[in-house]
Amino acid sequence: MDSARTGAALGVDFGTHNTVATVLRGDGRRHQLLFDGHPLLPSGIYLDHDGSILVGADAAREARRHPHRYERTPKLRLDSPSILLGDREVPIGHAVGAVLRRVLAECTAVAGPPRSVTITVPAAWGPARRHIVSDAAIAAGAPAPVLLPEPVAAARYFAEVLGHRVGPGQAVVVYDLGAGTFDASAVTAAPHGFEVLAVDGSDRVGGHYLDQALVDYLGGRFAGTEERAAAWRALIDGGDDATESRRARFMLYDEVRGAKERLSRRSTTEVLVPGFAAEELLTRAELELLARPLLAQTVAITKAVIREARLAPEQIAGIFMVGGASRMPLAATMIHQEIGVAPTMIEQPELVVGEGAVALADQPLTPAAAPLVLPPTLTGAPSAGPAAPAPATPVVQPPVSGPATAVQPSVPTAVQPVPGPVTTVQPLVRDRPRRRLPVAMLMLATVLAFAVIGGGAWWLSGRTGQAAEEDPTESIGTAESVSPAAESESPAPSDSPEPDPASQAPQTITGEVYWDCPMTRTYCRDQGGEPGIRAAADDVTAIGYAAVGTVFELVCYDRAELITPRGNEGEEGHWDYHPGKDASDVMVKVALGGGEYGFIPFVWLVIDPADPNSLGGLAEC
Repeated sequence: MDSARTGAALGVDFGTHNTVATVLRGDGRRHQLLFDGHPLLPSGIYLDHDGSILVGADAAREARRHPHRYERTPKLRLDSPSILLGDREVPIGHAVGAVLRRVLAECTAVAGPPRSVTITVPAAWGPARRHIVSDAAIAAGAPAPVLLPEPVAAARYFAEVLGHRVGPGQAVVVYDLGAGTFDASAVTAAPHGFEVLAVDGSDRVGGHYLDQALVDYLGGRFAGTEERAAAWRALIDGGDDATESRRARFMLYDEVRGAKERLSRRSTTEVLVPGFAAEELLTRAELELLARPLLAQTVAITKAVIREARLAPEQIAGIFMVGGASRMPLAATMIHQEIGVAPTMIEQPELVVGEGAVALADQPLTPAAAPLVLPPTLTGAPSAGPAAPAPATPVVQPPVSGPATAVQPSVPTAVQPVPGPVTTVQPLVRDRPRRRLPVAMLMLATVLAFAVIGGGAWWLSGRTGQAAEEDPTESIGTAESVSPAAESESPAPSDSPEPDPASQAPQTITGEVYWDCPMTRTYCRDQGGEPGIRAAADDVTAIGYAAVGTVFELVCYDRAELITPRGNEGEEGHWDYHPGKDASDVMVKVALGGGEYGFIPFVWLVIDPADPNSLGGLAEC
């Protein structure tokens, strides 16, 4: 057999909508696998009439004729034991295995059987989902796979393929916005790879949910007449012919997804809605209006991860945008505006994780400076195969400036260590190594401590006697310095002098902006996806808008007669866009900075997370 076709390392990014695979050949060449001439393999599966499972473009083609036999996003179904395709229940492991089997077959055809397989998974995944993927890969014929956290693969691509330097004490912030999930991670360099310092995410944010928002938005255009509204309901909810309705619905979502991708390059595009003669014009401004609330969640999560990792701005080596949905220009703009760091983007962000899974896989990464103790990182535990767990030794990294770095990940998860000197996530180390003092220094420190304590006690007893002579009723403020006899002669607490109110700093009350306003409603769209700020409580004119997640210093509250929404939906048609909030006409005065103030409806603010209706002690204006 040709030596160039043996010993290939295979990296697989099993995605929600698409799967990407990269091959690292034995001679060092690295390239993407092509599926039907394209690097993106659709992850959807189709159950054929003979019981076989089709994958990729073949599955999508057959789905147009028999959509009830097709599952577009099996990755989103990992928490279900099986998927109903046609009249047959397909175990979820078989569905995942079918996709991985197609990848293995393509790798074998062009590069020979892989010597190793690395599959990337979200860093926040627990063992149940990880085991499903690992077992499916083995059943598909792969050697025992290594499960690599997606942010680690992205960080390797950032440093090793793009050539960015991750210096001592720095970290790469990975912003991974895919079709069905979002993850933000802080990843730092260690002697034998990269370590995840903090990770958080959401499985309710991604391109899939933006597609749904676009469909809902388009639906609002067909509510003008009963005939058009009925045709739209038949398209979305199903008409007399369920198969035909599902086929039309598939076409609609494909149209919307294509329009969304075109608007990343153009300012306008058109959407062909099945069953309607005219095409619908869609603009980038409309897309961004719908996307802003979703992207605001990703920005808030990213900021929280940076805070959890305790990274100062100078410690951020870069913010790396990966995942197909991250190519939206608005995403990079919001990150730059909110965090102050211009993110790094590439032309095809959906290929990053798959290629990073095999980036320089046989070469350890060595930081440029002497290591210090690293804070605890994600737990390393094997999910399948014979790979042995890494030894529980302290993890090291380059020096980190700034505050203490005892950081726990936002979502603890188990990841399989990569065998050998490759990029990996090290075991969780809860105890820092102790620096032992020499015995002589320890004894000297003990003597000095006793001397200081004894001298302090002598001085304090002298001061106590002197104070007693000057004023027998005055007592020393520290309980440890008062004898039982003196304590019995002390005045009652009610006789103690009251603290000077002027000496106590006023308590600062803050509130965080919350937004859950559906963009299908005219009011929410008119607000631009963010709550309005008024100059006065009863002035309906907005002087600005409050970004979701912003924390304001609160001054006082007032009541307004003209306020929409008030909270819960009632007879007047007002809506509750904040779960748990009661109807309220309260307006909260907030500090805008620079001596400026404004008013925000209380329905949009969270002052006490434990009680969304609490004003937290805020006084009336």
